Amino acid sequence: MATTTLPYDGSAHRLIYNYDGWGAFLRGQTPEDVRESIDILADSQITTVMLSPNIGQSVNYPSDVSELCHWRPLSEKTQAILEKGMGPIFSKLTYGVGDLWRKHGIDSYRLMVDRAREHGLEVFASIRMNDVHMVELDDGKGPYTDPFYRAHPEWRLLSEKGHNPHGALGLNYAIPEVRAHRLALMEELLCRYDLDGLDLDFQRGSPYFPPDRSDLEWDNSRMPYYPRDLAEKSAPIMTQFLEEVRAMTQKLAAERGRDIVVSARVPSTLSGCRRVGLDPVAWHQNGSLDFLTVARFLHIYFDLPLEEFRRVLSGLSIHACIEHTVGASYENGHGYSRNVSPEIYRGAIAAAYAQGAAGITLYNMFVFLGYGLDPNGKDWSHLEPKEIFQEVGDPQTLEGTDKLYLVDATFPFFDLRFFDSHAPLPAGVTPDSPLMVPLIIGEKDPVNRQMTLRVVLDEPKSDLEMAVQLNGYSQGPASPATTPTLFEEPYNQKPPQLECCQDFIVDGSNLFYGRNEVAVMASAPVTVTSIELAVTDP
Repeated sequence: MATTTLPYDGSAHRLIYNYDGWGAFLRGQTPEDVRESIDILADSQITTVMLSPNIGQSVNYPSDVSELCHWRPLSEKTQAILEKGMGPIFSKLTYGVGDLWRKHGIDSYRLMVDRAREHGLEVFASIRMNDVHMVELDDGKGPYTDPFYRAHPEWRLLSEKGHNPHGALGLNYAIPEVRAHRLALMEELLCRYDLDGLDLDFQRGSPYFPPDRSDLEWDNSRMPYYPRDLAEKSAPIMTQFLEEVRAMTQKLAAERGRDIVVSARVPSTLSGCRRVGLDPVAWHQNGSLDFLTVARFLHIYFDLPLEEFRRVLSGLSIHACIEHTVGASYENGHGYSRNVSPEIYRGAIAAAYAQGAAGITLYNMFVFLGYGLDPNGKDWSHLEPKEIFQEVGDPQTLEGTDKLYLVDATFPFFDLRFFDSHAPLPAGVTPDSPLMVPLIIGEKDPVNRQMTLRVVLDEPKSDLEMAVQLNGYSQGPASPATTPTLFEEPYNQKPPQLECCQDFIVDGSNLFYGRNEVAVMASAPVTVTSIELAVTDP
């Protein structure tokens, strides 16, 4: 069982489970269901649970600062739009939260906090700093708005002409009243629930400020891009706000006689952070944070630039965020997802440790329960692979386990290069231009492991000769794949064709702990969509 509270000395090691949004209610909305969402974390290596109170601007607890979700009745039209936009499972999962309080006086958030404490877990509130889920419904009066948001349309992110930029409007952190409102919400949570920490989730989400240029009329694109979302000049405003957050937590900590940890989850490049008005370097210099989590938006990533963050933020504990999906193939408006398997989780987390991660955040694992029917009527809902909770909290317990390491590939739907790092795949290979990409592995004893490298092409190629090197050493020879995936992946909705896969036996003595180079050579032009390394016992 986890310890009740981790002493924070800059090196404390955490394995965090983040219930982002209202995912804790996917198992159901009865008190027993809510407690079960915490019970699955018990007696494991998980040390900390982060409980998000908000999606949009409303919250999932009876608040004096904001408003409880689904407190106001919805029209049939609004409810239909909500279910279409959020999906039927996610749109309905919070209805019971309001009913538990309205009908029975039961605070679901307190149920989770109390249950986590019974299991000896640290408990943080993880604040979505500017979430906009469905806030545009009913002209800004939808089910995920609160009175503050509804009363002040002038404090939302708009152009000078009042033009809706995103279809959904976040709050403008350049407005002092907005910052004061958010600070009051954080203080209320810490006081009401006596929490151990506060996590500021800046991946939910940009923009936070108007553009640096005042001559712009924003268009209605949802993706971040230049010049609309360049807000570097506003970074000092957010830096000052974090100083205010830190001062508030220090005041409360002094009153209760124990520390309150403050962390932040940010986009996966330092330059991208600055582009949207976030400056982790200044936050660290001002002593505003206890640790920082580097996160890629809604997409698992192996080559997170943790070393860059560690170098620039010397002395600050840097954590890695591990997401729930590798990507999805979109056909006829439906995303056929490849959910992260136990082997991929182990590989990504071992790779993060190899890059110096001081802790791990498991993010969005609960989403697996929210998958519904595909267009063919197959139900893809499933439980998260709980077995990894016993393994991934320590590099030592990961040693000797089966893993799958991936070279990162672009997931087009969430390829937000304005603030996130860019994947090297897919990429072309020609006879005179080999493909060279990084592969991060966390194997300290690769010589004694059995390893297979798979190269996947976008389409079958006959009479193709292919070769692979690892760190300049030839592997193989190539052999046709005999299974669509290197490990069983029952929730990979669109595995590749066997004819597109070539497998190579790997000599572990050619590999390094951490960063490696994979070179792919081909006798004819091809496009490589995936490169994967399976690691097992001999």
